[in-house]
Amino acid sequence: KALAEALVENETLTFLDLDGNNIGDEGGKALAEALKVNKSLTSLHLGSSNIGVEGGKALAEALKVNKSLTSLHLGSSNIGVEGGKALAEALK
Repeated sequence: KALAEALVENETLTFLDLDGNNIGDEGGKALAEALKVNKSLTSLHLGSSNIGVEGGKALAEALKVNKSLTSLHLGSSNIGVEGGKALAEALK
């Protein structure tokens, strides 16, 4: 959560690799909230981060408003079918 709070304020970081960090649903939700206002991050890696279905859905909502992120890696993040559907809808 502290990292997500820092992303809200940060205006220079463009790449963040959190692969393999077990941030869970709550961490995914916190990152999603930060992505709604962050304008510098262009690439985010969350592979094997166990963000879960709710984290995936939260990221989908964030992607609807975030205009800077162009690369998102979610391999093995356990977002499930529902999280995947939400992300697909957000990217339309």
